[in-house]
Amino acid sequence: MTKYELYIIDDVFANYYYGRERMFFNLFKEYDEAKAKLKEIIDLQVQYITKPIPSLRIHKLLMQNLQTRKDFYIHQGAYYIENKTGFARLEIKERKMTVESNGNTDTLLTFLEVLRKAEYNFFAFDLNYEQYGWIRPFKGRAFVQKEASNRHS
Repeated sequence: MTKYELYIIDDVFANYYYGRERMFFNLFKEYDEAKAKLKEIIDLQVQYITKPIPSLRIHKLLMQNLQTRKDFYIHQGAYYIENKTGFARLEIKERKMTVESNGNTDTLLTFLEVLRKAEYNFFAFDLNYEQYGWIRPFKGRAFVQKEASNRHS
């Protein structure tokens, strides 16, 4: 199973740290691994660089683009695409979204393609596989920037 977390990064930080996305990834990884007091401190940093998720706007965008699909549905506030080749679930919270998928990546990519249409700096990452990047381009830059950690064998 693949699980991506998505945050909207404030424009000032997104522009300043473009090309140095590893710093964002490391912050979110530290936040995930931190305990007690350190977690509180890192939470303040995450709150400072991120924006709230505009859930109503995202809902409208998802409905406009996916409601005609037979494999798309909403259950208990989460959005699903489920068919015989794969499954994806999108959950929206106050400051982050989570997309989980299993099987063919088409279901995951469908959600990401719709979110890409929004005018936000969505930073996505998978802590398990250490993958991260922007889901939409910055002005004049490549469609998807995806980086993986440099692992030394």
